[in-house]
Formats: sequence, C-alpha cells, structure tokens
Amino acid sequence: MKNLKMRILVLILVFSGSICAQEKDRFTLIKQKLDLMTSESPGLEEPVDLSVSNVPLKEFLRALGNSNKVNISVDPKVEGQVINNFNNVTVAEVLLFLAKQYQLELEFTGNIIYVKPFIEEPKPVVKVPKLIPISYEADTALISMELTNDSLPKVVKLITQKTGRNLVYQPGLEGKLLSIYLERVPFDQAMDKLAFANDLRISKTEDDFYLIEKPAPRPKDGEDQRFRDLNQKPANSRFYVDSNRISLEVENQPLDQVVRNLFRNLGLDYFLYSRLEYDVTMKVEAVPLDELLEKLFYGTKYTFRKRDSIYIIGERNLEGLRETKRIYLQHRSVEKVIEIIPADLKQGIEIKEFAELNSLVVSGSYPQILALEEFIASIDLSVPVVVIEVIIVDYQRNNTVSNGIEVGVGDQPAQSGGQIYPAFDYRFDANSINKLLESFDGFGALNLGPVTPNFYVNLKFLEDNGIVNVKSTPKLSTLNGHEANISIGNTEYYVVEQTNVTGVQNPLPITIRNFQSVQANFTLTIKPIVSGDDQVTLDIDVEQSDFTARISPQAPPGSVSRKFTSMIRIKNEEMILLGGLEEKGVNDTGRGVPLLSRIPILRWLFSSRTRSYNKTRLNIFIKPSIIY
Repeated sequence: MKNLKMRILVLILVFSGSICAQEKDRFTLIKQKLDLMTSESPGLEEPVDLSVSNVPLKEFLRALGNSNKVNISVDPKVEGQVINNFNNVTVAEVLLFLAKQYQLELEFTGNIIYVKPFIEEPKPVVKVPKLIPISYEADTALISMELTNDSLPKVVKLITQKTGRNLVYQPGLEGKLLSIYLERVPFDQAMDKLAFANDLRISKTEDDFYLIEKPAPRPKDGEDQRFRDLNQKPANSRFYVDSNRISLEVENQPLDQVVRNLFRNLGLDYFLYSRLEYDVTMKVEAVPLDELLEKLFYGTKYTFRKRDSIYIIGERNLEGLRETKRIYLQHRSVEKVIEIIPADLKQGIEIKEFAELNSLVVSGSYPQILALEEFIASIDLSVPVVVIEVIIVDYQRNNTVSNGIEVGVGDQPAQSGGQIYPAFDYRFDANSINKLLESFDGFGALNLGPVTPNFYVNLKFLEDNGIVNVKSTPKLSTLNGHEANISIGNTEYYVVEQTNVTGVQNPLPITIRNFQSVQANFTLTIKPIVSGDDQVTLDIDVEQSDFTARISPQAPPGSVSRKFTSMIRIKNEEMILLGGLEEKGVNDTGRGVPLLSRIPILRWLFSSRTRSYNKTRLNIFIKPSIIY
C-alpha cells in the first residue's frame, strides 16, 4: 500500500512538472516576441509607475497602451480586476506579468498586440483497445478463451491469427456479440460450445473452413422439412429461408400476424406504427425480403422503409415513411412527362417539374417512388433525330409559234426594219412597198399604183422555245414525332385607293392610297415517326402557289395553287419521289380576213396566228436519315 502511494505521488509530481514546463515555455515565447517588438514599438521599454485598485482588466490594458503609445487590442471576453502597485517596471514586463496572473494569451500582428483569454488545448484521449484473452497451444491443439460481449469479427480474426484455422461468418452477423469461458479445450469441441452458447451454428467444410451461420429453424413433427410454421397453423402457413431468399405460403391470414412472425423468425428488428388490418393469401418461392414485403403491401395503404437495420412499417402517408426525391431525365425533356405517367402511379405521390435541372421532384411513399422511377427509366430513352434531305425540282417548258402577214396604216410614216435571223420579224414601210409595186409596172392588171406614206406591212415567222429547271436542296432536322417545316415565297403589292369627301359647302376630296400585299409560297411540312425496325413513317403536306397575269395594271395579281397530302412508310436512308404536280397549257389564237383566213395556203397571206404550249412539273425527292 505504501508503494502504491509513492507511485501516485511520483505521477503527480511528474504531471505537475510537465504542466509547469509547458507554462514556462509559453511565457518564454511571449517574452521573446515582446523583446522583438521593441524596435517597432519603443513604448514597450518605457518605465511605468502605477498603483491601481479594483480597475477592470480591460480598461487597465487600454489605458496602459494609450499612455505609452503601444497598440493593444483587448478581446471582450477578458475579465478580472487589477489590484497592483507597479514601480519602475517596463510596459513589456507589466504585460508579461498580467499574462501569467490572469491566464492571458498575447497574439502579435505587426506592431499590434491582441490580448485574449488563454484556452488550453484539450489533450487527445488515447483509447486503449480491449484485450481479448485467447490462447492456443499448437502442440496439443487446445484453446482457451474468455469472451464477454466481444465482437464476432474481432474474435474470428484473433482465433484465425492464433490457430491458423480459417473462420468465415455469414453476412448479417457483423454486430453479433459473443460470451463464453473455456479453459484448454480441443479446438473442434470449443467451436461447438461457442456456437451453442451464442445461438449460432458452426460447421466445417471439406476444405477445412469453419462457417459461422445463424441456426436453421427446426421443422415441427409431421411438417415438410423445407417449411416451418409461421402462424401456428401448419395447414395454411409455411415459411422457409435459404441463402437469404424466403419462400412463403399463407392462406387467408391476417397481414399483421404474418409480418410480425416473419420478422420474428428472421431475427430482424422492425417497428410497426399501427396494426395492419388486411388479410393476405400468397405463395412465393425464393425471393428477397424487400421484394416479399412489396408483394405483401401491394394494393394496401401500408408500406415499409428500411432505416439503418430497422424496418419501419405503417401507412403510406406517415411522415417517417414518406420520401422526397429528384428523378433526373437523361435523354429527353421533362416537359409533358407528367401527362404520360399512368394515373395509378400518381396516386398518393406529389409530382412537380424542375425544368432548370430537367428533372421531376416527387414526394410520397418509398415503394411507390421506386415504381415511378422504374417507369421513368423505361421511357427515358434516347429520342431519335431525323434528318430529312429534300430535293425540289421545278421543271418548266414552253413553245410559242407566231406567223402571218399584218397590213395597216399608222398615225405616222413607218420605217423599214426588224429581225431577219434566226427568227423573221420584219416591217416594210411605204417607200419599200411602192418600189415593189413599181417593179410590177407594165404588167397590165398588176399595176396597182403607189400606197400612202403611212402604209406598212409586217411579216412574222418566228418560234420561241424555253426550258427552265430550278433545283433546291434544303435539309430539315427534327425530333421523332415533331413536325419540320420549310417555306419559300414571293410577295407582290398592289394599290388600293379610297376617296373620302369632307365639307358641305366646299366639298374637298381626300384620296388615301394603301399598298396591299399578296403572297405566293411553296410550303413543305413533314412529320416523321420512327418505328422499332428503323423504318420511318412520313406525314407530308405540300402546297405551292404562283402568280398569274393581272386583269389590269392596278388590280392584284391572280394566283393558282397546287396542294397534296400524303402519308408513306419507307426504310431508313431510302429516297422517295413525290411527283404529279404537273400543269399544261395550250393556246392557239389568230386573226385575219373572214373566210380567206380559213382557206389553206391562202390563210398565210390573209391572217396572223400565234400558237403556244407550256408545261410545268414539280418533283420533290425526300430522304430521311435517323440519328440516335
């Protein structure tokens, strides 16, 4: 006992000496820093003669700094009353004394001294691990152990290290605590006793591994060896666990009783908010526990949620069983997704769009949110982009033939001239005709005499041919199921005049002129729908309008339009032709001397004719390409 007291005394002295040494080191460091600051703050070396009584420490420090021109900042937490008499000491010595007397800490920033209470840093607590007394005699294979609520993983590790025999425990036994006392027992016998004392099963495999498992429930007499009673009614309730998979068969049993006995037999922790009021009939084979619970609660107002290792069970709308989660969409826009969610998945769940993050914010029971997540994942697929190549070919062909003789008298004398080649369109004046008539003079009846100066003759023999082929190749891109449009147009204007008369005695007409516009457009609208075999259904609308001649210079131009609608199905990257928008026109007009203009051969001398032919065709080539 005397030796114990001496040891305690020595420890106290050593500890006190350690504290004093630490305190000495701290104040030595403060003194060194004060000595270094004297060059920047000479006031620290000024002598002080002071006698104070019951002066607040904060006020004393501020007055000391002000009177000696030393920058001192005091923390508001500094407390204490100064009762001292200082005679012929420096400011630095006073600060060092106050730091020791009132447990203060001095921090130095430039030439500023910050005074605050000293707080000793807590010493780290060294946790000494518990020693598990296990010993093994290798020559006799005898093991001794003394376990008291020791962790199964630590015991398994220690036994494996000391004996060289491998022990493996079943998942879910990490928190199992072991207690037993054995003294020099053969190893295999010690394992049997260890299992018996802690409600475990330890078996040895062919490859010399020792498996630690939960004990399998024993079937009742006369009961199927794979099943055991769940509700004390063997005729309509059986239960079996194999490799963490559960086989269950119940018939018209209270759900509350089924759930209670299920967790009791599994040895798992659970918490029931209220009694489960449904009856259940089901038969499942080898399913995990969470899947079994989902099937038990499907269609009821109850649900479950696992927190840590405890299963919480109750009504879906209870706070502890509700979940708020954000479901991200990876491949499509969140817009209008809520509209396509089935109504049964929306029941009991609040769903809102979060467009900024392209996600849905859902709140409700956890299993129902999981079902909603599965549905969202099934529709959140990459939406095909369809690139549509369009080739528009507008083909126009015309042919005009004009021939005949035109004779007349103008207001003024005409002049000879015109085109001779490649088309013949020539006008003869009066002088040319008189010279021609004089050449026939002397032939009796052919002497016709001269014509008037304003007389003229037009001879026309010409033909016009034209072919216009306009080709444009726009490209359109759109998502599957969305329309793509292209429009090419022309605008013309006409004048609309409106005259208003104002005044009674002196009426004054006011004319307002407005320019109105009319358009002629080519519009193409295509809506692609991609099927699973990479075929594309195209819904096509084509409309084309053109201007025709005006009936008067001030009138609006006429218009003609062509339109068709088609729905076709083609393979990816195949090209189709949409044709048939064809327009033909034939015009055969003439004027001449009655009767004579109808006689063959003579009609060429007594008439003028114009025959025209035109043909317009619009062809559209379309080629869709699918991009994922």
